[in-house]
Amino acid sequence: MEELLIQINKLYELNFTSYEKVTMGFLSDNYFLSNGKTKFFLKKYRFDNSSRIAEVHASKKYFADGGIPIILPVSLLDGKTFFEYKNAYYALFPFVEGKHIERGELTETAIVSLGQMLGRIHLLGKESKLVIDDRFKIENEEKTFKKIDDILIKISENTFPNDFDKTALENVQTKKKLLLENTMTFESLGLDCDHLIHGDYLDHNVFFDENDNVKWVFDLEKTNYSPRTYELFRSMVYGILSADVTDIDLENARKYIDAYSSVYPISKDEIRRGLQLYFVKTIHGFWVESEHYLKGNTRVDHFLFEDHKRIKYLSENLDMLIDAFTK
Repeated sequence: MEELLIQINKLYELNFTSYEKVTMGFLSDNYFLSNGKTKFFLKKYRFDNSSRIAEVHASKKYFADGGIPIILPVSLLDGKTFFEYKNAYYALFPFVEGKHIERGELTETAIVSLGQMLGRIHLLGKESKLVIDDRFKIENEEKTFKKIDDILIKISENTFPNDFDKTALENVQTKKKLLLENTMTFESLGLDCDHLIHGDYLDHNVFFDENDNVKWVFDLEKTNYSPRTYELFRSMVYGILSADVTDIDLENARKYIDAYSSVYPISKDEIRRGLQLYFVKTIHGFWVESEHYLKGNTRVDHFLFEDHKRIKYLSENLDMLIDAFTK
């Protein structure tokens, strides 16, 4: 890190004298840097493709230019917004003050503000002409079932399976069964990849102000062109609904969708198809299991238990959710 700090000082002329590793995050190693007067955030990208980082930064600028409070990267002396060091890519961001509000603690004001901000993002994203290669997609079934088989083999190799292994096995088997029964496809649902989206719009990727309104939006590393409903319902499920869905959760979810629709109206038919699309995408997803068993990354393990409860709930209550949000 000392050598990296020297390189950063050459690129930015900010005379950093200290650093502190950020403890949050699951796939990246990030740092707080200080020159004794000002604090900055150094992001190490997980991408090894500079073109993808250029797309992400272009998306950030597009949304910021359109009035979305995006935290933008600091420019280097040569005008670029990221740099390469020892086969990895980095960008420097200003350190921004703001508060996080965790799921389960979101106030009504925070829920409404989150929904309205996402509506603003999608309204702007609908007009985007940026060239972004990444598009929403659902992995083809051949690859999905191959992944399932690879994960099941790894699980079976554990002579003494622990709670994680047992839950992973049940989760994979549940999704496999749902995949075999599923008849819906992305194509059959008729939703277009016609919006530039944030990609990971959740409570932990925004800062709130003292009145619980969204103050800053960040982490657009998953930005892509997608049906807007996928992000709407992904953010709703992860950000508003607890693993054990309660009546209060459902009421908050309605408030979230209503707040979104007050900015960017959405039809009942699009809500129905969007929820179905989210379900189909979810049963194709094995992120935690793949990270754990195929890549050896255990930092995301704790997501498994909620994911397991979530997929069981969705499989048993999808029609109820559609009815609840289209009345």
